[in-house]
Amino acid sequence: MDEQAPSASSRVDRIAEPWGTRTPYGPGERWPVRVDTHLAEGVGDEDVDRWVPTASILHSNGDGLDIAVRDGRIVGVRGRAEDRVNHGRLGPKDLYGWQANNSADRLTKPLIRRDGALVETDWDTAMEAVAGRTKALLAERGPSSIGFYTTGQLFLEEYYTLGLIAHGGIGTSHVDGNTRLCTATAAAALKESFASDGQPGSYTDIDHADVICLYGHNMAETQTVLWTRILDRLAGPNPPQVLCVDPRETPVARHATVHLAPRPGTNVMLMNALLREILEHNWVDEAYVEAHAVGYAELEMMLDGYTVERAAEVCGVPPADLREAARIIGGAERLLSTVLQGFYQSHQATAAAVQVNNIHIVRGMLGRPGCSVLQMNGQPTAQNTRECGADGDLPAFRNWSNDAHIEDLARVWNVDPMDIPHYTAPTHAMQMMRYVEDGSIRFLYVTATNPAVSMPELRRMRRILSQERLFLVVQDIFLSETAQLADVVLPAATWGEKTGTFTNVDRTVHLSEKAVDPPGEARSDLDILLDYARRLDLRDQDGAPLVKWSTAEEAFEGWKECTRGRPCDYTGMSYDKLRGSGGIQWPCNDEHPDGTERIYVDG
Repeated sequence: MDEQAPSASSRVDRIAEPWGTRTPYGPGERWPVRVDTHLAEGVGDEDVDRWVPTASILHSNGDGLDIAVRDGRIVGVRGRAEDRVNHGRLGPKDLYGWQANNSADRLTKPLIRRDGALVETDWDTAMEAVAGRTKALLAERGPSSIGFYTTGQLFLEEYYTLGLIAHGGIGTSHVDGNTRLCTATAAAALKESFASDGQPGSYTDIDHADVICLYGHNMAETQTVLWTRILDRLAGPNPPQVLCVDPRETPVARHATVHLAPRPGTNVMLMNALLREILEHNWVDEAYVEAHAVGYAELEMMLDGYTVERAAEVCGVPPADLREAARIIGGAERLLSTVLQGFYQSHQATAAAVQVNNIHIVRGMLGRPGCSVLQMNGQPTAQNTRECGADGDLPAFRNWSNDAHIEDLARVWNVDPMDIPHYTAPTHAMQMMRYVEDGSIRFLYVTATNPAVSMPELRRMRRILSQERLFLVVQDIFLSETAQLADVVLPAATWGEKTGTFTNVDRTVHLSEKAVDPPGEARSDLDILLDYARRLDLRDQDGAPLVKWSTAEEAFEGWKECTRGRPCDYTGMSYDKLRGSGGIQWPCNDEHPDGTERIYVDG
């Protein structure tokens, strides 16, 4: 594993030392470049036929990198020095994850269940079975008998096509992603505080912040490159103070100025006490709150009684540590906060995450360099699951209960507004499984996720997925435990084997170019979905095909039109523009042709 800093090169074991060597820098300075490379044994730079630009989909950082191709196979990766996210650095998943592409266990042919066993078949037979069962159930039981359970691993173009097929064509509200199990809190907290999904800040806020708070976020092990950025700030002049909220002694905790280790399930009490201390000491930007916020008086009343002493007793945290943490937050001139699983997968998750947002609102710490909150995801494409209408939301952050939003989406899709299900909230993943269990959902299309392993109550879930009356379709790259229960298994291409875009946590959009062909007869998820739509003969109001694209780039152009005027406006982007960039942040439109680093700048 090579690291190439501006003037140095060294060999580092990136499993033992996942963050690599330091390149210190000070506040307001540009993070130095350090290009990380890993090639297969015996392969040198001179042996690479071509380098193909992409970014990582294996964690929410979305590190920009190039894929090394030799003789039609992936043989390594190299960080992209010009990328705005990672400045050339790669984490262990980036460096070694590509090896899964070359696995001998990859699915290479469609499978169909015959006499209780999965056997190889051709694409036409497999897709006719999938489409035929869909059409039969629509005729017999209607759209509510059809469900889609997807992932955080596809590309934007694939999510949008799936959302269009499910919501605009079939007319089902049973659509969700496995992001429901990990980071649904991020979207919920952003909606509660800002009335829309979409992160306010930018990864570059690390370059400017004088206080960085990590709430339930072991960034050192979940986003190694982003933690590398913090480590480089800590190694440079005028380093930021770090607050870590985590019950465990993590690497983040070991670098923290203050480490708060609350009892699991007491995050809301902890946040209430911190907020009360901030208000008590008047560490509040009153002008900002007066101009831009609502509900301050209610917040003040609600916090009454949440004293440091009470929180210390409930949370098991020393009162002095709570006071010191509040003092650090209250004295920050440029405050950055990040939130992840320790808050998301805990008691009253959304309430705890919203209180982090509230700290930034009452302190006026939004919209300026170093002033931001990042409610993190698990993978960069999880942002697209939410944006594109594949996880329970409607595309481009449209609200299912807002008739004007439904009419506008119907205009974009050229369908009757009543054909888009909006009579109730979209069905979340656990409710979908209940509907499968009681027999109202009879067809479940699972893409790039493994609920037979990842869902709660596994015995029950496996029993549900094994029902004779359920027609289970699984689209994946391996024969997972869920695929082994399926009626039809569709072999998919993965990252590096198809073209498309995806968006990371700080709204940075990357284009991932196809580097190699998928193994055997595997197809891209987009091509499979397009085939499915064609066999269902989905039409718009004028009788034209509902899905009007046949390539990833055409799908991206369709998505751009869907986002016009919406918070996540992509209309200023194109594949060509993305090729010439180190990533572009939405909104990107006529007003912001080069993208937007921070939103809510004007409050």
